[in-house]
Amino acid sequence: MFKLRHGFLGAQQLLVAVVGVGGTGSEIVSLLINLHLGLIARGYGGLHVVAFDPDTVSPSNIVRQRYSPADIGLPKARVLISRVNLCYGLDWEAIDKKFSSAYAKHGWDLVISCVDTRRARAELHRYAFRERFGVWQFWLDLGNDRTTGQAILGTPRGAERKLLHSLPCATELHPELMDTSIPEDAPSCSAAESLNRQDLMVNKAVAMFGIDLLWRLFRDGKITSHACYFDLATSSLSGRPVPVKAKRRRTAA
Repeated sequence: MFKLRHGFLGAQQLLVAVVGVGGTGSEIVSLLINLHLGLIARGYGGLHVVAFDPDTVSPSNIVRQRYSPADIGLPKARVLISRVNLCYGLDWEAIDKKFSSAYAKHGWDLVISCVDTRRARAELHRYAFRERFGVWQFWLDLGNDRTTGQAILGTPRGAERKLLHSLPCATELHPELMDTSIPEDAPSCSAAESLNRQDLMVNKAVAMFGIDLLWRLFRDGKITSHACYFDLATSSLSGRPVPVKAKRRRTAA
């Protein structure tokens, strides 16, 4: 069992970075509203979300992503966050740039990565485990194939951040996620082609499982599983148990 550090949730808002607001990222932003309101209902400060994405909305994005035909040509992050702020009276931020090393240096309470290339995950891994960058308390990585997906919550750490109870990150459990020697899929040019690569509901599913994992941790202060794997084609679902907590070493009196 992994327990949330005492005082992690409080009156202050948690600083959250969402890296990529495409198929999964746009669903995540929408669900983060629910998480934010749920935390406030329980007396906490909620979330302050900063969304990063350098891309603009294209026609192929309309079917699986939370954008409309009127958004085509506009920056994804700005469209999504402006809509959220207008509807809910929030002051979340949109940055229509790549999540670079300059942004990675911030002390994020939570980084949620919704990227679709191995190169992007390799960069995030470097940022998460370099001590000269700001410490991320948690890193939730979300990924999917056509009908399968995974949501993995980890605790980045390095030589200067020894944790008695750590959660392995997605790139530690599955190094192939950041293996740049494996060829990347070409971007989809149409909505029909996009659906051949990623099924209609797979992004919604991986986003829902990721947010549910966070909600259980924040609501109960503990979790017994830190990763979720699913396959919509076979209706299968499995979790990865939290690693056993390391025992403290006793020193002689």
